[in-house]
Amino acid sequence: MPKSLVQLPGQQLTLEAYLIDFQNRVWNTDESGCWKLERQQHFIEPGDDSWEAFAAGNWDGAMRLLNDRRRDLKQYHKRAQRNGFEMCRVRVVEEPIGAYLLWELNALQIRYECGGKIRIVDIEQVEPLEGNGMLPEILIMGRATAYQVLYSEDGDAEGAIRTADRDVIKHWTTLTKRLYAEGEEMGSYFARKVAGRKPPGVE
Repeated sequence: MPKSLVQLPGQQLTLEAYLIDFQNRVWNTDESGCWKLERQQHFIEPGDDSWEAFAAGNWDGAMRLLNDRRRDLKQYHKRAQRNGFEMCRVRVVEEPIGAYLLWELNALQIRYECGGKIRIVDIEQVEPLEGNGMLPEILIMGRATAYQVLYSEDGDAEGAIRTADRDVIKHWTTLTKRLYAEGEEMGSYFARKVAGRKPPGVE
């Protein structure tokens, strides 16, 4: 993966520790919300049944498995709303859209339809910010906690850095909200660029 623009100050966590820490904290997010900035164009997601079907070339099976998640996703976003916050995401998309990203955009469209707040920004919107490296993968939970998620060269999640630095959190929240305001709604983007497409070589 290209070198990240920054490394957040804070405590480095293994993947297992990050996932546990996130689950322990997420439902205490304050009203400023949960914000995710997603920049890399390719990940691998072993253990995700839909991704594994996609990786095996079974596109229709992958899509069926994504659709099977709708009930759980609706409950997830309703729980966030009951707890007084929303889940918001900015997804950077480079064109031409690669095979992995076609799969992920279908996953995000379903999440969007189930209550997730998602907008798409193109590479031209982030290039001015990336003179010294690529934007990091950032997950912000209110004003108190943020993570920089770390990945291997292949795009496999390896862990995260957790920070409680309020100035750092404020900086990345402000940037992510600005990109969100500039972005295109997931549903509109999906209809224009993604609906009906399959990666080459899949069934």
